[in-house]
Amino acid sequence: MGNKAFRFRLYPNQEQQQFLAKCFGCSRFVYNYFLPLTTDIYADCKKSIRYKEWAKLLTSLKKEFEWLKEVNSQGLQQTLKDLETAYSRFLKGLAKFPKFKKRSNRQSFPVPQHFSITSGGKLKLPKMSAIKMVIHREIKGDIKSVTISKTPSGKYFA
Repeated sequence: MGNKAFRFRLYPNQEQQQFLAKCFGCSRFVYNYFLPLTTDIYADCKKSIRYKEWAKLLTSLKKEFEWLKEVNSQGLQQTLKDLETAYSRFLKGLAKFPKFKKRSNRQSFPVPQHFSITSGGKLKLPKMSAIKMVIHREIKGDIKSVTISKTPSGKYFA
């Protein structure tokens, strides 16, 4: 069986919206911070940096910017993996050059592990209280990961 995606509407309260905004911002910051570094290293050495090197730099970046520790670390690591995928697809000629993430566009961040759906139909994420979620159809199979997104109109989805 192949992978299948489900999209469910989230209704976070005010406190949860503030935390989600922090997660969106940290994910965007990490992506935008490492994109020019990747480009510069490739321009100088004609060598692309892999995820392992970026993960080591992310650890030192968290010491410099303390607020990066407030969000889920696996989400930031997954953001680096997404950047690596985007850049390698560009180098292979399969996609355009990766763009910087903007605050005005659709915002998102990945949650690759440590999440669950409670019996009351709420989504439980790391470092956060459970968010009200409308489950409008049955979820078949195992849930591998969740991506939380916010549209420009202010609607949240998982």
